[in-house]
Amino acid sequence: MNDISQKAEILLSSSKPVPKTYVPKLGKGDVKDKFEAMQRAREERNQRRSRDEKQRRKEQYIREREWNRRKQEIKEMLASDDEEDVSSKVEKAYVPKLTGTVKGRFAEMEKQRQEEQRKRTEEERKRRIEQDMLEKRKIQRELAKRAEQMAGRGGSSL
Repeated sequence: MNDISQKAEILLSSSKPVPKTYVPKLGKGDVKDKFEAMQRAREERNQRRSRDEKQRRKEQYIREREWNRRKQEIKEMLASDDEEDVSSKVEKAYVPKLTGTVKGRFAEMEKQRQEEQRKRTEEERKRRIEQDMLEKRKIQRELAKRAEQMAGRGGSSL
């Protein structure tokens, strides 16, 4: 123990930075034994985890296979009942329209975006036309005032 305290004092008193990888020797391979024990424990945990995961996947596969077998049996029983009831009726397979596809959603989003853009440009155009009309009226008023002033000056100066 005295050896360790001496090394600690030397390290603390030195001005050099201590590398983070420094591991003091505690005796005859104590750190090495600790490291190996931790490594073994880590490997055992990993093995146990992988073994448990493998077992869980196997059980899941067995459950799914059993469920599919039961579903198939039910379908066969229903099919045999249907054959007994109506053997001459021909059924058409109904294929639903795929409304929830990614392509469909993007197309719909693009349509909405274009519609919003069109509305914005239309509103902007209307706003500009309105602004132009206000400016024209203002200019006409100013021209009318100037014409009136010019007419008033012209009459008084003569």
